[in-house]
Amino acid sequence: MFRKQKSNVATDEATQAQQDEAAAQAAAQAAKGRPTPTRREAELARRQRLAGMSSNPKVAKRQARQRDFEAATERQHGGPVKQFARDYVDSRFRIAEFFILFAVLLFVVASVPSIALLSVVLWLVMLVAIVIDSVLLVRGVKKEAHKRFPNEDLGRIGWYSLMRSMQFRKWRLPKARIKRGEPF
Repeated sequence: MFRKQKSNVATDEATQAQQDEAAAQAAAQAAKGRPTPTRREAELARRQRLAGMSSNPKVAKRQARQRDFEAATERQHGGPVKQFARDYVDSRFRIAEFFILFAVLLFVVASVPSIALLSVVLWLVMLVAIVIDSVLLVRGVKKEAHKRFPNEDLGRIGWYSLMRSMQFRKWRLPKARIKRGEPF
């Protein structure tokens, strides 16, 4: 007489099971913020990640190294201000570019006793020329960068351009985009 009817008991148990299942799903999602992917979804995601990789391990390693190099280069040499500094340096001939070649040449000349004094004078002339060219470069790049990027933080753009100017043009990374004498 005062008992629950059988149809209500079955309905209550089914409702209780659904609520327990929903609570378990909510608890699982609360830990990581998303439901666990099904096996099929996980395998599909893995195949998509691996789609760009080669089946040859050597080629895959080379591609991974290239991606890492490009990412590091972008972090180190990215941004419009640094791109401007690179173009500014690459747009004309710099004396400091040939410092290494000139230094080796002077060491060879210094080994000949009859012209050793000449090598000291040439060394001094080279040093003065590099210092003058470097000062003009740093002042020029900062002045032009202030005009083109008035609201940007220029940071150490002078040092960046100076270090770039002391490398052979062929060895510069990132590679020069413009030729000498071209406007930028």
